[in-house]
Amino acid sequence: MRIALAAGTTLTRIEGKDVLFSTRTGDSFGLNETAAHMLRLALETGSNEAETKLAGEYNVAEDELRADLNDLIGQLVQLKLAVTSSDQGG
Repeated sequence: MRIALAAGTTLTRIEGKDVLFSTRTGDSFGLNETAAHMLRLALETGSNEAETKLAGEYNVAEDELRADLNDLIGQLVQLKLAVTSSDQGG
């Protein structure tokens, strides 16, 4: 699965904290250091590759990491801060 920030959403570091900000709604969503790292890697590589890399970095089972990453992505999609698409196709 690929993830992208929704139109008008930025991921910014403000005073040492990672924040998603929607210019469309004015809403912001703070991320802890781990969630921000997970999101950045998923944005860069897609969730499947991110799962593998993060499981190794954090020394946890890939299934456990997948559940955590899917939960984070699900929350961001629900808040309309991110969108997802399949890795397959054009």
